[in-house]
Amino acid sequence: MPGLHLFLSANDPWNARYHIEEGQVIYKAESTGLARHVTILRAVPRVTGDTDDMRDNFSHLAHIAFQTFCSSRIRYREQELCVNELFKKKGWSFYGRNRIFTGPDGREYVWKMGARVCKVMSIHCHTRIKDFHRRRLGILKKARPASLEIFEEGVHMVDFIVVTFIYMEKVRADRERAADSA
Repeated sequence: MPGLHLFLSANDPWNARYHIEEGQVIYKAESTGLARHVTILRAVPRVTGDTDDMRDNFSHLAHIAFQTFCSSRIRYREQELCVNELFKKKGWSFYGRNRIFTGPDGREYVWKMGARVCKVMSIHCHTRIKDFHRRRLGILKKARPASLEIFEEGVHMVDFIVVTFIYMEKVRADRERAADSA
């Protein structure tokens, strides 16, 4: 099964539409206020049974409630997940602590905090599962929209990657903003 390349309609992953190259929107992330609550919707086929007809037909996939003084919560596929239980913090880096989690396939993965983006890798074989490419305006390099590239090794859990990616990028961006204002 080949990988999946999703293009974002905005630079903030928590408030964007995720579409494939042909233009079909697959995911929508909508945030409120200061992005303390994020709702993630996924395109689904219409009741007519035509799997090609997914345009503008969405169902609820997840909701993220960011908390300041207690653990944030992710409601994913009708399951309530406490972020402190979902992710185990490990190691230290200049950009924050990495997060280890068990994927829907029962394998362990790690979100690595980076300066400009987060990346997810398999713990056991150190295989990259996805790359996030930030938007380029085209001043020094060729312009491109922000995009999320999920490699073949992660396609089986793409919904989970998108949801946790939105959470991790929001955490990383908040830390980046806090460091810039200090």
